[in-house]
Amino acid sequence: MEEKRGSTKVMFGGWYQRTTLHLSEIFEFFVNCKSKLELAPEKLAEYHKNLKLQSVSREYSNLDYIKAVTNESIEIRYYEDGLYLLEIESEDIENSAILLKDYFHEAFEPAINYLFSLGAPTPKILSNLHQEHCIVVRKLDKNHNKFAVPEEFGAVNKKSISREVSLYKTRDYLFIVGLPSKKESIDAIVEMQIFFSEFKEQLHRYLNIHRKVWEGISSIKERRSVRGKEVEFYRAELESYKKTIDLINNRINQMPSYAHTRASLAKRLKIEEELNILLQYKFEDLFNTLAYIKEIWQMTANYVNSAIQILVEIANKKSVSGIRSIQILASIGVVTGLVGYLTRDSLPKFTQVGAIYLGSLALVVLVIDFIIKKYFQHKKYELKFAEIEKKL
Repeated sequence: MEEKRGSTKVMFGGWYQRTTLHLSEIFEFFVNCKSKLELAPEKLAEYHKNLKLQSVSREYSNLDYIKAVTNESIEIRYYEDGLYLLEIESEDIENSAILLKDYFHEAFEPAINYLFSLGAPTPKILSNLHQEHCIVVRKLDKNHNKFAVPEEFGAVNKKSISREVSLYKTRDYLFIVGLPSKKESIDAIVEMQIFFSEFKEQLHRYLNIHRKVWEGISSIKERRSVRGKEVEFYRAELESYKKTIDLINNRINQMPSYAHTRASLAKRLKIEEELNILLQYKFEDLFNTLAYIKEIWQMTANYVNSAIQILVEIANKKSVSGIRSIQILASIGVVTGLVGYLTRDSLPKFTQVGAIYLGSLALVVLVIDFIIKKYFQHKKYELKFAEIEKKL
């Protein structure tokens, strides 16, 4: 459909790390309702039905993507790097935004989540965080620099105006208005803005998770001491933190390649130099923020590893104490037996008194063993952590 000069598109998008392998899996699911993974066919069919796809194609460009259109005229574009957009052409912005959000939450997101439900688990602390994507409104207008955002969409808290395109940001909406002759470049700018927003939001989530994890580790550190019976409990808690840290560190280490690809594509956009310089600056800002997040997560990994090592050392002390307990009990038995034999002229015969004696000896050994174990279970071990500034 050819767009008119003043046409409006309402767009909703996000980003999460994907590859061409994932793109092929999505295409197979969209077209044939199939997956090579061990997923329930009946569930795949249900999710596919809810998508209400009218047409699906795979497009080849600088970044390959899947293009699909639903029965409600929602166009889906899913790129190989994980950027996805849902859009609809309409002048009714509010109702279109509701339509896109409902489709995303009720059909698109559940289907994609199920399709990629196997593999490395998502940390619980991360899966409990939900983010609402910003609605982007793209308009083509030769008088873009004079565009006024309607009052019902809130006050403009940020704007950027150049010769070819203008950006107006409210709390829940981003209006990108540009020259009709620059439609393709403006659409690319929309994608870049969504990528910037999602990339930075993901880093912000990782920063907040770091704070929670750090506080969790610190709460153990601040105990100063721990009883022997509590060692395994706190060790398991720290191991859980370590699992979360390792998974998020892996995600963070994947992010630079995606940003480099998008930055390279941005340089090729046919837009005015001033705007291109601004885009490159925003990418530089992303890389700086990413470097900061990588550093604090590496510090967090070192912090939890040192805490686990201390508890391992305490557990080893407990094991050594247990071995010593066994040695003491064995020594008591040996000494008692030797004394008994050395005070006799002949080997003893089995008697009722002897049986009672052996039973009493065994009972004494068990009581001593119980006392020793209880002592080490309730013994307090000092926790010594290196002091690190934690207000990051």
